[in-house]
Amino acid sequence: MEFDLGHWLPEFPVREEHLYLDHAAVSPLPRPVAAAMRQRIEEKERSGHLSWDRWMGEVLTCRHLGARLVGCTEEDISLVPSTSQGLSFIAEGLGLGAGDEVLVGSEEFAANAAPWLNLQRLGVRVIRYPQPGGRVDPGEVARHMGSSTRVLAVSWVAFHTGWIAPLAQLAGLCRDRGILLVVDAIQGLGILPMDMRRLGVDAVVAAAHTWLLGPEGIALLATMPELRDRLRPVVTGWRNVEVAPMDHTLARLELLADGRRFEPGSFNGVGVSGLAAALDLLVSVGLDVVQARVEFLHRLLARVLIAHGWEVLSPGPGQPVAGIVAARHPSIPARDVVSRLAERHIVCTVRQGLVRLSPHFYVTRGEIEAFDRILAKAGL
Repeated sequence: MEFDLGHWLPEFPVREEHLYLDHAAVSPLPRPVAAAMRQRIEEKERSGHLSWDRWMGEVLTCRHLGARLVGCTEEDISLVPSTSQGLSFIAEGLGLGAGDEVLVGSEEFAANAAPWLNLQRLGVRVIRYPQPGGRVDPGEVARHMGSSTRVLAVSWVAFHTGWIAPLAQLAGLCRDRGILLVVDAIQGLGILPMDMRRLGVDAVVAAAHTWLLGPEGIALLATMPELRDRLRPVVTGWRNVEVAPMDHTLARLELLADGRRFEPGSFNGVGVSGLAAALDLLVSVGLDVVQARVEFLHRLLARVLIAHGWEVLSPGPGQPVAGIVAARHPSIPARDVVSRLAERHIVCTVRQGLVRLSPHFYVTRGEIEAFDRILAKAGL
């Protein structure tokens, strides 16, 4: 069946007031996502926990559809509060210490640097390999690998420029050397295809609030069974341990083996409801359709900016693209550009001194054409 964009446009109320080009930061909630979250709140308000069975169904939906997006099994999926916490669970759970090394790009987003830098207190050496403009060069990474390298931590898509890391090549390097590959996927999951098992990625983490079109405070963590066996949870509670049916006491600690291993306590229930609805929306649109639409919009935006004399620093023709278009006006500072656009109800942001625009699949060609005209009227 041919994709009907018009069918989906009413599901995004943000369009009534804004041209929203900032999904790499925080996405506005689609109508069904907000409705699912409201329903969860209303059910708790009116009946306490009596809808528990349905709520657990939403957890299963998150695991099922999350696994479909990541390319793993439902048992590999954990629901965690954020990308930062998911990465921290891995960093702290590996038991690294003096003599171990971790590779982290020099221009990684802070969420994928802090958990590893924090291991320096244990004597772990964190090596920052060059990553100019967010580009990851496998040859450069290989030159920094050594006999003590234990982990390569990489973002799938550079947060500031949109360059896509060559995961297949990086996974090959890691596999040949017995190094773990941990991927911060927040800027790619939902718009790019991922198959972590086929690629040989050990862990993938992505929060819901960007390209997954979900709420803040909930994220997907996917870990391969071999990695989970090595990870000691840094937080334990009543939900990530083995207990006898209908028995809520605990005589000895036996951790769960599947993804629930990293879910120690109660969920962010409203977040789970929102994530389940968001994943359902993306799958209903079609993951291939979403990717094609985002790529089309990326290239269209880049052409518009270049026509106005901007320098585009994101991938260009012949390069794979995600949703981030980063550019520099020839004379006006990025913050001033973003301010002028905000006055005209166009939402974008500044990252590393660049104007960053990130449209999702529901943005229309007509809206980009209007953006083109607005740039001219605003002197941009």
